[in-house]
Amino acid sequence: MIAVTLLYLCFIFANSATPAVYSSAESSWVTDWVNGIFQTLGLGFIRFSEGFIRKAAHFGEYTGLGILLTVSLSRYPFFAGKNRWRLVAAGFLAACIDESIQYFTPGRNASPADVLLDTCGVLFGVAVSAAVSRLIEKKGKKKGGER
Repeated sequence: MIAVTLLYLCFIFANSATPAVYSSAESSWVTDWVNGIFQTLGLGFIRFSEGFIRKAAHFGEYTGLGILLTVSLSRYPFFAGKNRWRLVAAGFLAACIDESIQYFTPGRNASPADVLLDTCGVLFGVAVSAAVSRLIEKKGKKKGGER
């Protein structure tokens, strides 16, 4: 699972290394697609900006990273239980590297606000993973007690 997490991190970093011209074209396409879906559903009054779509993508990418970090690393005591904050710290480090890559990518810029948004995504992913894990454990204990 660690390999999947590393591959996912490479995917995130590759997106950041994409020059602004291409990244903006992708974002425009996704924005048009999402707005088209809402239009088709008769909800054309709901329109998303490209900026909102980009921020939602950041949050979503890093939520996925938080989930993958939890699944792949929480079996190690260094990251388990009350040490889950270290998973968020690892996500924060990834966000800092991600923004540093953008600093050197043509047309892109590094943003401390994006580091914060990305870290919030990791925190959300870790929290969701921890909650699901607890639910699974509770269900397992109930089934084990019914024997």
